[in-house]
Amino acid sequence: MPSEPAVTIRNVATVGWQVLLSGDQWHTCRKEQDARYIANGVLIADSVAQGERVGEEVARELDEVASMVSRQIGECEALQVMKAAAATARGEVFEPPAASNNAGIAT
Repeated sequence: MPSEPAVTIRNVATVGWQVLLSGDQWHTCRKEQDARYIANGVLIADSVAQGERVGEEVARELDEVASMVSRQIGECEALQVMKAAAATARGEVFEPPAASNNAGIAT
């Protein structure tokens, strides 16, 4: 019997709730509810990355999670993971936003 996929969520007293995105990369948020919602999105994104789920319905689920993350938390790595997975589910190539630095701006 296959085991259920899991995402690690932890509470760190000094920073709040954290969700393991990949490897050793953690996303931090203040509310447990947000952490659990993001964890669900990470599970969906992982299933897309592994080729287990594709299509417009999966992309809509990820869009919904990304929308919540954008409203509640703002721009972050978790949002980029979900946007990339949504694009992949649609068969598109995800272009992350350019880094916002002023190095290329002439004065």
